[in-house]
Amino acid sequence: MASMQRGEIGISAGMAVLAVGFYGLATFTQDINPVDPGPAAYPRAVSLLLFVCAAAQMLLSWRRREPANEGTNEAAGATAKTAYFYSLGTLALSILYVGLFDKASYLVTTTGFLLALMLLGGVRRWLILLGVALLYSLSTYYVFGKILMVQLP
Repeated sequence: MASMQRGEIGISAGMAVLAVGFYGLATFTQDINPVDPGPAAYPRAVSLLLFVCAAAQMLLSWRRREPANEGTNEAAGATAKTAYFYSLGTLALSILYVGLFDKASYLVTTTGFLLALMLLGGVRRWLILLGVALLYSLSTYYVFGKILMVQLP
């Protein structure tokens, strides 16, 4: 089994374990209406969906056949380094975003985070970068801050 395949299976297995953990943590109860599924229904449904998707990805990764020596070892090494760079970059940006989330405004941090992620992913057209980042930030701010009345920084 190739290292890329093992990596996909490992990440998927980790997501499946997290899904099981989140499902177990969703123990919210309510006593007002016994017919209502309660506040734990949504987190549990999302956890089940995450588990199903992770299991499906593990199966697909396990069944996929790697091409027989179509590339050189240098190309495989470059691909692995690029994937490692993207993974570490995304992790570092996520930690930075969480750290700055309460210290700056939601619109500034979310727009900056999305711009940085898209630049890391290879998007270079500024119209797309700014359009997507601003549209997403403004729409989620409106939905969470104005419609759902969630306090945002």
